Parts: sequence; structure tokens; C-alpha cells
Amino acid sequence: MAQAPPQQQPSHARLVAAAVAVLATAMTAEASVKALRALFRSAGIGGAALTAAVTLVMSWIPGLMEGTGPATRWAVRTNDLKRAEFLIAASRRMQAAADAAKSRNEPVRDAVAAALATERRYLAMHAAASDQRVAVASRVDGMAEAHGDLLGWQAVKDARCSPGCRSASGKNFRAGQPPVIEGHPSYPGAVHGATCRCVPVPPFKGAQVLR
Repeated sequence: MAQAPPQQQPSHARLVAAAVAVLATAMTAEASVKALRALFRSAGIGGAALTAAVTLVMSWIPGLMEGTGPATRWAVRTNDLKRAEFLIAASRRMQAAADAAKSRNEPVRDAVAAALATERRYLAMHAAASDQRVAVASRVDGMAEAHGDLLGWQAVKDARCSPGCRSASGKNFRAGQPPVIEGHPSYPGAVHGATCRCVPVPPFKGAQVLR
């Protein structure tokens, strides 16, 4: 599929904003595809790849749509963005599979279907990380109710502990604003998706506050 000239392609931020809005309001995959088709086409993503990606993403509905504490609200907003970014990445990967099939004179639908099987595995990992993010944020909000906005970061310091988590351990953070750990805003327990073993604890007296 011929891609639009670079100057006509929408920015990633525009694609994300559109995907977030559509996924939050569209009731069906068909309506979502219709709303996104023109914008994604201008980014070089055809209807078959977009339809497959939208149908896949909308098959998973986040269990929590709103939260009461600042950490949970942050997790929900982050999950909305991650879901939209997954949609874009999945549609690009499936478009690449379709383009490769077309260059070999092979059926495009078969190529998209094969790519979709891989995307289902990626979505499962994405969903697990999103669920973990919300669960962690809920624990942070619970600790904040008991101890205030300033909390402590505690890691399991063994051979599996990553440098970022090891460095954060023993320091404090603000429940209302996740600190940047290993390049990304994260709460204890969500740095590595479902594998992070850090936990929020009462604040350490006089400890450094993570930025």
C-alpha cells in the first residue's frame, strides 16, 4: 500500500489522541473503524489492518473505568493511553505483514490473520500490565489514606531486583505524582508490569523524595 508523503502523515500524538477518544466513545468495532479510517489511511494503515486491530483491542475491556484516588486516576489515564498506543502499534505491524504478503503476491487476508495471532499474545501481556497498574495504584491510594501523600518505596533486594527499583528502595515518593523510575513514571509494583515486586510502605523518615 502506498503511504502518504511524510509531510501529510499525522503525528503519533494525533493518532493517539484520536484512538483514545474513539475507544472511549464508540460502542462497536465497526463504528471505531469508520471514525478512524481516514486518519489511519493517511498514516499508511489500510482498512484490513485497522479493522483487525480495532476488533482485537475492543475484545478486551478494562475492568476499571474510573478511580477515586489520585494514583488510581493516573493508572486509568495511563491505561487509556497504552490501549490507544497498542492499537496503533498493532495496526502498523499488521499493515507491514499485509504489505509483505502483497509484495510476494500472497493473500493479504491470510497474512493479517497470521499476524493477528501474534497480536493476541501481545494484547494479553498488555492487559496484564494494565491490570497490574490499577492494582498497584489502588494499593498506593490505600497507603496514602493511612499515611498521607508522602510514602516510602520498598524493593526486594535480591538478584532479580533491577537497578531502578534498587535505587528507589528506601526513598520516598508522592502518591499524587508517580516518580520516574527507569525512564517512565511508575508506582512501586508497576515498574516491570506484572513482574515488579516493589511495594509502597509508610514514609522513611528524612529520606530523599524521588522526583
